[in-house]
Amino acid sequence: MKNLFIFLSLMMMFVLTACGGSKYDDAIDDVISQYKEHKGNDTEINIKRENAIVRVYEGGKYIQFAFYMPDNSSRELTTFKYYEKIGDKYEKMTDMPGNGENDRLGLSRKTPDYEEAKGKETKLEE
Repeated sequence: MKNLFIFLSLMMMFVLTACGGSKYDDAIDDVISQYKEHKGNDTEINIKRENAIVRVYEGGKYIQFAFYMPDNSSRELTTFKYYEKIGDKYEKMTDMPGNGENDRLGLSRKTPDYEEAKGKETKLEE
């Protein structure tokens, strides 16, 4: 009986861990929601996490994202947006490059802590 209890406990922990999602889910949802409020409905871009590429740096201090453009567009992605965690909330950063390269913080030269494309986590090389 004791072995059955241990086995069931381990299985439950495994199932809960596998279904847990990312520890950055709330932060990512927050910055995308802020951007959607800022942008409003005056856009042809689908402003949803499932239509974005998202990168999280420095343990969640910085979040970078861009949205995939509609199929009929000449570009694949919108310009990248950057948010910085200040205290308990995220604020949009200014004077950052729209192409996601050579930013003033050097994030483009670092490996993100977390990355996802179209709502699915991507495997990062270490």
